[in-house]
Amino acid sequence: MDSSNLEDIRPFYVMEILEKALKLQSLGRDIVHLEIGEPTENVDNLIVDSAQNALNNKLYRYTNSFGIETLREKISQYYEKVHNTLVSKERIMITTGSSAGIVLAVLASTSINDEVIVVEPHYPCYPQILKILGRIPRVFTTYEKDNFQINIDKLQDSISQNTTSIIINSPSNPTSVSQNQDVLKSISRLNLNIISDEIYHGLSFNSKTNSIIEFASKNSFIVNGFSKLYAMTGWRLGYIVIPSDKVRSVQKLQQNMFICAPTISQHAAVSAYNIKNKVQKNILKSYEQKRDFALRFLNEMGIKVNYTPDAAFYILCNFQDYCESSLDLCKDLLDKVGLAVAPGIDFGENYKKYVRISYAGSMEELQKGLMLLKEYMLKYK
Repeated sequence: MDSSNLEDIRPFYVMEILEKALKLQSLGRDIVHLEIGEPTENVDNLIVDSAQNALNNKLYRYTNSFGIETLREKISQYYEKVHNTLVSKERIMITTGSSAGIVLAVLASTSINDEVIVVEPHYPCYPQILKILGRIPRVFTTYEKDNFQINIDKLQDSISQNTTSIIINSPSNPTSVSQNQDVLKSISRLNLNIISDEIYHGLSFNSKTNSIIEFASKNSFIVNGFSKLYAMTGWRLGYIVIPSDKVRSVQKLQQNMFICAPTISQHAAVSAYNIKNKVQKNILKSYEQKRDFALRFLNEMGIKVNYTPDAAFYILCNFQDYCESSLDLCKDLLDKVGLAVAPGIDFGENYKKYVRISYAGSMEELQKGLMLLKEYMLKYK
């Protein structure tokens, strides 16, 4: 990308809200954080102990560009156990966070000036990554009234002769909605490369979330990681499952761009697969309780949420009756009552009057934050 075109790259607005909130905190303000999608549970002791053992044993040199074999084998076993799909470790590469996995997948599956469908509301960075890499984002909008499910007929109509790929995110940031099995099957039948961001897998409340790999293994890049399910955000560790015919291409990209993923984090993550199911279920139950509390509170305030978040830890709320720009609203909330939430413009033009609330933190933080929202609405709106 030409440096003169960097003006076309939007900020990551929720990060700017976070940065301003942290600055206010440093000046002594009491700030409640419902803006960032960062789990606040302690990282499991099994993971921490494995990291310490790696340090003690001086396992902190470069690894193979694909990552350590033990971790790749664990991931392969996960796909066989959870998704009943055989994925050889040769197709699995450990990456520097899932963000690096997205970059590698885009570079390996598209060419400069290719159109790539991005499903709105979307993770803020997808369109920006595509523009940085010289690809053209083609936004396809889903709607709250449809529970944010992708309408396959409309999706097919939106595909042009320049469209080569699609990025899907299920469960989704910012909606916490999973695409149903029929949608995933239909997407798998399209003549498109598929980049499936599955970073919120394992955080579904009612049932297992399907992976696109169950329906389209040959032309799908599966991106996942450890930051959300295992609260390992700062460990910067993700992975990518690569179509067999693209493995060598992705390897060369990894070697030149990233060398390898953080070594100590890799050794630590092996133990993530040994965490007891009961521990994970308790964390998931706490998210579900916070979701239910937030939905009740918002409804009582008259802020309707007309869809069902079935996973993760976000609620996308419609504030069109209260603002023209939720970015201005979010800045005002932070200034006036010390509440940090995410503006909808991050997630697409059609959602600029929406606000995303994250309940990734504690119940106490969520309760306090929603009370501040209520105070603000009564006093200023």
